Amino acid sequence: MGRPRVGEERREQILKAFETCVVRKGLAKTTLADVAEEAGQPRPLVRYFIGNREAMVTALIDRLLERGEAQLRKLPRGGTAEQAIDVLLDQVFADETSNIVIMELWHLSLRDHALRERLAAIYDRVIFEISALLDDPDPRDQAFSAVALAFGAAFFRHLGLGASSPDKVRAASHRVLRADLALLNGA
Repeated sequence: MGRPRVGEERREQILKAFETCVVRKGLAKTTLADVAEEAGQPRPLVRYFIGNREAMVTALIDRLLERGEAQLRKLPRGGTAEQAIDVLLDQVFADETSNIVIMELWHLSLRDHALRERLAAIYDRVIFEISALLDDPDPRDQAFSAVALAFGAAFFRHLGLGASSPDKVRAASHRVLRADLALLNGA
C-alpha cells in the first residue's frame, strides 16, 4: 500500500492542531495564526490545505462525526438500549477533547443558525444510527433517551459534577431506559 498523500497528512496535522487550540483557547478565540503555530506550518499553508475559518470548522465537525461513527459501528445490530448507552458513555462521550470541542460548537450555535442546523443534523444522524441498531418497538425514542443521557453525563463531568461512581450512573441510565421502554409499551 502506498504512502498517504502529503496533503492528507498535512490536513490531518492541521485539524489536530485546530482541535488542540480549541481545547486550550476556545473556538471563538482560536485564530488561523494559532493553528499554524501549533501545527508548525506557515499560515498560508494552513489556508491552502484547509481553507478559511469556516472551512476549518466544517472539517473539524466532519472529523468529530467520523470519530463518533467509528465508535458507533462497535455497537452490535439487534442490540439493546442498555448496550447503546454503554457505547455512548464508554466511547462516544468519553473523550474529553471531543466533548470540549462539541461544547464549544454548541456555544457558537446559539448565534449561528447554520451551525445550529448542522449540529442538529449530526445529532439526528447519531440518533438514527443508534435506533437502526436497536431491537426495540420504538427505537428512535430509546436512542434519543440514550444520547441525551450520555451527553448530559459528559457535560456534567466537564462542569465538575461527576458522579460518585460511574457504575451507578450506568445502572441508573439502564433503569431510566427500561422505564422509558415500559412506558412506550404501555406497561
